[in-house]
Formats: sequence, structure tokens, C-alpha cells
Amino acid sequence: MNTGKIIGYIVAAILIFFGVLWLWSAGAIPNPGGRIVVGVLMVAIGLGIIVAIRLREPKPKQEVVIKQQLDIGGDVQVEQLKCQNCGAPLDKSAISVVQGAAMVNCPNCGTTYQIVEEPKW
Repeated sequence: MNTGKIIGYIVAAILIFFGVLWLWSAGAIPNPGGRIVVGVLMVAIGLGIIVAIRLREPKPKQEVVIKQQLDIGGDVQVEQLKCQNCGAPLDKSAISVVQGAAMVNCPNCGTTYQIVEEPKW
């Protein structure tokens, strides 16, 4: 907590305390109108300071987790994936998802390309 907040909370507490005392003492005098107005103003200003301090606090950052899944429709026949350029066999570590597209990076020849699923009909 920084010094400005501490001073703000102290000033607000003092204003609220004396505002309540002012309102409480209004019953002891014959014409309490002025004390009631001053007491209400002091309490309102104190609460306003607290609200202003709370609104200026930075909001905690929320972590956003994006999870992508690749759904394959229809009948799937498992085949050995081979590089389109050199024909070397590829394993699952060669496949990654980049901006929503399945990409293959061949460790043998270094070629990078996108996997395109052709329609089956």
C-alpha cells in the first residue's frame, strides 16, 4: 500500500469520525440544522474518499488459457505420416498448431507445410 492510499484512508476515517460526532451532538442543542448538515457532509466526503481510493486500485490481471483441439470427422484410418518433400517418416513431435492450422515441420529436410484434409466424397 502506498503513502497516498494510507493518507487518504486516514483523512477519510477522521472525517467520518468527526461527522458522526457532529451528528450525535446535534441532539444536544435547540437548533440542530447546521450540525446535521455539516455532519452529513463530513461523512459523505469521507465515504467519497474511500470510494475514490478503491476505484483507482489496479485490477488484478486475469490469465487467459486458450486450448485448441483437432477434431477429425468420419472414419479414420491410421497411416504413417510422411514428409511431402523428402518422404521421411514423421512422428507427432513434427506436428504443431500455429494460428489454428495444423503445421508439419520435417526434422529431416526442414520443410514446413500445412496439413490439408481433402474431402472424402
